[in-house]
Amino acid sequence: MNAKNLIGGFLAGAAIGVAAGLLMAPYSGAKARRKLVRGSMKVKKNVVDYVENSIDSLRSQFNDKIDTIAKRGKETINGAAERVKM
Repeated sequence: MNAKNLIGGFLAGAAIGVAAGLLMAPYSGAKARRKLVRGSMKVKKNVVDYVENSIDSLRSQFNDKIDTIAKRGKETINGAAERVKM
């Protein structure tokens, strides 16, 4: 599953949950709005944390691949240099 679909699904689920909560809330309008704001802030924090963790993971994977490619390049150059010396 790609991250874009996962985040989209998460956001859609959160929005549906918030809407359902508002429709069924046994609170006054002001109290329901306060709860909605608090819930929205929690959802926002969770999404931001997830995205930051995903970015960190992708950055780490990217750096690992770059290191592997650089190592292979150096090995190829060194091998070619050894063959030329012969």
